[in-house]
Amino acid sequence: MIVGLGLIAPFFIYILAGVVAQLLLRHGAEQQRWLDAFIFYLALPALLFQSVRVVPPGAASLLGFLAVTTAMTGLMFVIGWLIGRGNKTQDHPAVFGLAASYSNIGYMGPALTVAVLGPAAGAPAAFVFCADVLLIFTIWPAMIGEGRRGFARLAQSLRKVVTHPFILATLAALVFARTGWVLPTFLDTPLTGFQNAAAPAALFSLGLTLARNRGGAMGARLGACLGVKLIVHPLAVALAFMVVSGFDPIWVATAIIMGALPPAANVYVMARAEGISVPLSARTVLYGTAFSAITLPLVISLVG
Repeated sequence: MIVGLGLIAPFFIYILAGVVAQLLLRHGAEQQRWLDAFIFYLALPALLFQSVRVVPPGAASLLGFLAVTTAMTGLMFVIGWLIGRGNKTQDHPAVFGLAASYSNIGYMGPALTVAVLGPAAGAPAAFVFCADVLLIFTIWPAMIGEGRRGFARLAQSLRKVVTHPFILATLAALVFARTGWVLPTFLDTPLTGFQNAAAPAALFSLGLTLARNRGGAMGARLGACLGVKLIVHPLAVALAFMVVSGFDPIWVATAIIMGALPPAANVYVMARAEGISVPLSARTVLYGTAFSAITLPLVISLVG
């Protein structure tokens, strides 16, 4: 537990720094836009590219690996959706599904797994990100849309997936890895700089967002979904890899940590974009991130 807490503490300090900065400076979301653009288009794509461009051990079993991780994410969504059905506040059950399944795999996942498990964890973290984003961005519009509107939302979501900078960076890295080329120093050095900036900038930005969107009481249904996300999800991934064995231990450990991450800040972004259960989504990110400060060190202590 102490070791896990020591590994994860810097990441929560970055988040706390963002919270404090927002409370002191009280800037609006518009003033955060350029920081988010740097993270979204440069820092995190550089991290993913640098992690994947050297073909890692375990890549030969990639499809089987992703079948397991994606199935567990989908199962958690269904559980969360069932928990959220028939709630008295009329919140959309799909938001509960996101709360139980959609990990912070972009802003926290790659950086945290690399810090805990070493550079070999970067590639499986990137692959899990790609598969989970494809799944979530397929389920979400299908669940909230109706008829032609649902199909239009689905098509729009899939366009976002195939043009997502994180996915494009991962695909570019895979192509580069197949060439056998060595990255020139004049490109490797700035990419490494952007890579190193990814975690502090992304988590600082998350702290800014959390401080601006403080919610009310958590509620029993959301609490149950967060229990599914932070406890059941990593446990289900671990059990699945016990049943379907033969994968690289680093890849399995990466998948478990990715499953244990708190709900993504994108849960709030997606709900706000559709005008669906926005206060619930804000509470999801806030409470999920806070509780993960307790649960994540436990998971890391077990697998790290």
